[in-house]
This record gives sequence, structure tokens and C-alpha cells, in this order.
Amino acid sequence: MPNSKSRILLLSFNAAGHDSLALGYIKAFALKEPTVCRRTQIEILSFSNEEGDVRQALYYITEYKPHLLGLSCYCWSMEKILELARSVKQIMPDVPIVVGGPEVGPVADQYLEKNQALDVGVHDEGEAVFLDLIKCYFARKGRLEDITGISFRKGQEVVRNKDRPPIKDLDEIPSPYLTGVLTPRDGVTYLQSFRGCPFRCGFCYEGGRHKGLRFFSYERVKAEVELVMGDPGIRSFHFVDSVFNLNPKHLRKIASILRDANRYDTRLRTIEVFTEQVDEETVNYLVQAGVQSVETGPQTAIPETQKRIGRYFDPEKFARGVRLMQEAGIEVWCDLIVGLPGDNFFRCVASVAYAMGLKPSRIVMSILHVLPGTSLFQEPGRFGLAFDRNPPHYVVGNDTFPFEQIYEAVLFSSSATREYNAALPEKRTGN
Repeated sequence: MPNSKSRILLLSFNAAGHDSLALGYIKAFALKEPTVCRRTQIEILSFSNEEGDVRQALYYITEYKPHLLGLSCYCWSMEKILELARSVKQIMPDVPIVVGGPEVGPVADQYLEKNQALDVGVHDEGEAVFLDLIKCYFARKGRLEDITGISFRKGQEVVRNKDRPPIKDLDEIPSPYLTGVLTPRDGVTYLQSFRGCPFRCGFCYEGGRHKGLRFFSYERVKAEVELVMGDPGIRSFHFVDSVFNLNPKHLRKIASILRDANRYDTRLRTIEVFTEQVDEETVNYLVQAGVQSVETGPQTAIPETQKRIGRYFDPEKFARGVRLMQEAGIEVWCDLIVGLPGDNFFRCVASVAYAMGLKPSRIVMSILHVLPGTSLFQEPGRFGLAFDRNPPHYVVGNDTFPFEQIYEAVLFSSSATREYNAALPEKRTGN
């Protein structure tokens, strides 16, 4: 590597005020390599996806003058990312632009083929891959052809290398909080105890990535929790585990860690739970953990639709789980998706009625995004599914739910849920 430090910039568009945990992991992993730590300067820039301006991001990039630019890509931010990449290439044509994240990973080669400004696309997890890219670009160690888990541009050709197996021991990834890469902040700190998901929902990217789950050690999780909950200024934070109540043993251990570290009545907000699995014991652990609010399905209340998209749903068990959590003082947010294969306008209305009947603290309605890497994206013919191939990949129709009904269902559901949420007491909506 050169004597002067090589500048690396990692950038993302997030919800307002939020940091990117993914980029924190990537920076922390890279800096554990002594040579990289000594000879590179890695910065993370986060912009609001709602309010952030591409030209503002471009200004910061041109001021920083990176030698390598990494962009985190999600369906909601991809249009801005592509616009930014095109502008950067015009100003800094020799700076390699690396893209990764759930929007790009499953179709990295396709993004490179369609967008000349992109140089490398990361297929899946980025920590080890990005470190190899740093070594390749700045230490001249290896070639792009030898780095598994990427697609890259070679002249006018796009080359897709073999996929890279996921990191088995997640403790190999240093904590971005314990290393000081990210600073815990009230309401926008995210922790993680495992990666993967035991379910295979047709619309979800997480469930389709890998078979099996991989865990951070409880010692690692405990250290992060104690750091966060030891700050009296942090009143609430989040876990991004796909299923917080994964199983009784894991939940019991995580709950005990959170309970023992909670010195300032810090609360855990909007964790994801598998509601049909919630019983009195589960609720007891959630209370011990300091859970203030949970987010859950049902996405749709139609069992036939649930089965078609690979989900398990029991209306009675789901309702019981919601009731038990509410009786314990835990706010429950119910999610509904409009446009799922198997639904139609009237089934959507029935789902809204079912959700309202549960009297949750909030109902969150969204339109189906057919995301890369999901079974809906990969096998649209099975569902007669039509959708926009460009992000954010809104559904256009399927074999049971034509576009005109989807549009009508969106109007109805958004209006009904907005009225429902507005009528709730402020304390029940988490505001």
C-alpha cells in the first residue's frame, strides 16, 4: 500500500437519523486487519432517504475524494444510488464503485450490465468480500477474478465469480459498537444476536438467502447490550433478529442478558416476533427483556394465501398471542401487505377487518415489493405475477389479484388503517 493513507468511503441512504449497521460491520471487519487499519482511512456517510439530496451526497464525496467508494443498496434507495454513481463516475472516472446489499446481491451481474458506472457488485454478505477488495485495489494482493462473492466489470464484459459461503463464526466480525465504529444513540441503535431466518416466506429476502442460522456468541451480545444499556441517555433501542422469540432457550438467554443489564429502565422497541408461538412463558421473557413494542404479521388473514407464499398462519393462535402480549402491556404492531398472490380486493378487506378486530397498537399497511432473491421474484410464473423490474419493484398484478383491484385495495386499506391509527391514544402508537 502507498505511504499516504488510502481513503475509502461507505455510503447509504437510510431512514432519517439512522445509521447503517451493515456498513458498520464492514468497516469494523476491515479495520481488524492491521495493515488496513494503518494504511487506510474508512469513513461512513449516512443520508436520509426521505430528505437526502443526491447532489448533497455528491458534494461530500467530492470533498472527501475517496480512492474507493462503497454504496449500500436497498429497494427504497436504489434510484438515488444509481443517480449518485453516474454523477461520481463523471467527476471521478477512476474511482472504483462497489455496490452491495439486498437489492443488488442476488442480481449483481444484471445491475452491472445495465449500469456502466458500477464496477463491482457483492453477491451476499459484504464483510470478508470488501476486505479482499481493499487488499486487491490498494495492496495489489490477488485479482478481482480470484475474489469469490462478486461480479465485476472487465472491459466491456461483466464477469460473475462463484458465490462465497457465509461467515460461519459471526464473532469473526468485530462489533461496530464495541470498536467505536458506530456510536450507540437513543432510538436508533440496532443489535443482532443471529443471522438468517427459520422461515421461507415468498416475499422476504432474508428467508431465501441461506439454510440454517448463525449466531453471535452470548458473550458478544452481552458486551454490546451492557454498552448500550449502560448509557442513561439511551431510552430505547432495537434488535434486528428475524424472529426474536426464535425458541425458548435462546429467548430465555437473551432476556436474562437484557434484564441484568437494564439499570435505567431502557426499553426494547419494534422487535419481530412469531406470534403463533407466543404463550405465557414467552410473554414473561419479553417482559423481562424490557420489550415495549413488537411488530408482527399477519400480512394477510387468508390461510390459503399464507400457504401459497410459504407462510404458516393459525388465526386463533395468532389472536391469542396478540392478546397475551397486550395484556402484559406490550404494544403490538400488525403488518398487512396488499397484492399477495392468492388475495383479492375482498380478501384484503377481510384481512383489514381481522387486524382491526385484534385491536393492535398500530396497523402498518404496505404494497407488495417483489424483491430480488425471493421466490416471488425468481418464480413469477407460478403466481401469474407481474411487477416492475425496476426498484422498488411494486406488484402490478397476479393470477388472483388484477391491478385494478390492487389499486382499489390500496386506497381502501391505506384509508382504513390511517383512520384506525389516528383514533388510537398516543401512548399506544409508540409516538
